[in-house]
Amino acid sequence: MEREQVNIPWRFLGGLFALTLVLYFAGFYGMEHLREHKGPWRVNFDTAAADGPTMIVQQPALGIGGFRVVFGDASADGLTSGEVVFDKPGLNAQPMDTTPESSQELKQRAFRVPFGECIYQDLMFLPGVVTMNLLGHEIELMPRTLVIDKKEIPWTTPGSRITVAPSVEGTDAVSN
Repeated sequence: MEREQVNIPWRFLGGLFALTLVLYFAGFYGMEHLREHKGPWRVNFDTAAADGPTMIVQQPALGIGGFRVVFGDASADGLTSGEVVFDKPGLNAQPMDTTPESSQELKQRAFRVPFGECIYQDLMFLPGVVTMNLLGHEIELMPRTLVIDKKEIPWTTPGSRITVAPSVEGTDAVSN
């Protein structure tokens, strides 16, 4: 009894493999492009500004150029100037604890920035969301708005400048 020879369609299988490979690389690099095409937040911290320590936010893809947050009554003593580019999500990542009670939440550790610390960042799709604790104020950079001490401030604020004063009970700490 003779075995029947099986005809394997090598040409078809090779073409299917090549098509799968092309689709994989196109999908991978397409997602990378979507993640990075708007670019990161660029935040310049200036201690030598005339009005006091100043944070200058730039994000050209969103039309944000030179938006200033001035910490009016803050002392520049001990502060450093510099620029921080928020494009590396691993800066505040830490290994997950594998114990059952703690594995339900993502843990992040804060890292230093010139006027304080970055307490949270989500940079999966740039520019993402960045939350910082600077000179006693919580400042959050989001594509749609700026949040200072839980108060939303549009990026289209006239003059592109906000002055943040120390908060006093019952008053507003943010002014134009």
